[in-house]
Amino acid sequence: MAKYYTPSGKFNPLAFLYFIVVALIVLPILGLAYAYAIWYIPFIYINFIIAGAFGFLIALAVSYGVVKFGKVRNIPLTIGLSFLAGIIALYFHWAVWVDLVINAGESYGSSRIGITVSNIKLLQTFNLALQPDILFSFICEINEYGTWGIRTATVSGTFLTIIWIIEALIILAISTFIPIGYASAPFCELGNEWFKEKELPAFGYIENPKELVKNLENSNSESFKELILSDNLEKDHSIFSLYSSNHQENYLSIINKKATTNKKGELEFKDDNVVEYVYLNSELTQHLKAIKAI
Repeated sequence: MAKYYTPSGKFNPLAFLYFIVVALIVLPILGLAYAYAIWYIPFIYINFIIAGAFGFLIALAVSYGVVKFGKVRNIPLTIGLSFLAGIIALYFHWAVWVDLVINAGESYGSSRIGITVSNIKLLQTFNLALQPDILFSFICEINEYGTWGIRTATVSGTFLTIIWIIEALIILAISTFIPIGYASAPFCELGNEWFKEKELPAFGYIENPKELVKNLENSNSESFKELILSDNLEKDHSIFSLYSSNHQENYLSIINKKATTNKKGELEFKDDNVVEYVYLNSELTQHLKAIKAI
């Protein structure tokens, strides 16, 4: 038995059908929401946060709608589909946003900050999406003149292009890499199902993680000898996630959480991955469950 779980590289062909459904239904809706959000929120810094949220929602759509349902354990395929999903969502966003520019109405606010009322026309947006050459010509024209500014200067040209590129990179990076974690999770090939994940009650902080990992790798029963339940989650502690299948296979992931205080005096935790998806034999699994029951 291998010491760590490794994805098999397999997938259900239905994953491609699920991807088409997500691409035709979910991604256009996300693109619509993102376009309206950045249109009506005139703060460039907040827009970067919105871009991150947009990428995260795309990632969730692919992770659950394609990877989980399609039982995708193939990392290159996951990366390819996730990246393509990001491109598709961005494309729909551009179609909606350009249509908002075309249908822009009255502006409200001051010289420092304001918004312009606009709404899309569905048929017009649909036509833009089906004609990429026209869509890109509008984008180029908008880039030349700009639609918003910082203080009294209109943002356009190279500077606007850089901002668009940064937003696109944020979206594509998040939407592409988050689904990898889902495709890498333990999957039972015999039962053709994902392992069930269970987060155990918090344990004390692992002071010697290297020794613990070495014992786990060697299926040493001393692995959990010094392990005790944590009595205070506001102090340093560790989180154990147990992955189990119906075929008596088990894997374990451990995260050390170091308590710190930020500049505002608020409690925060710095996470350190001790080990991910290490194999547990039945003896170690029972021993871990016994500790849990104490």
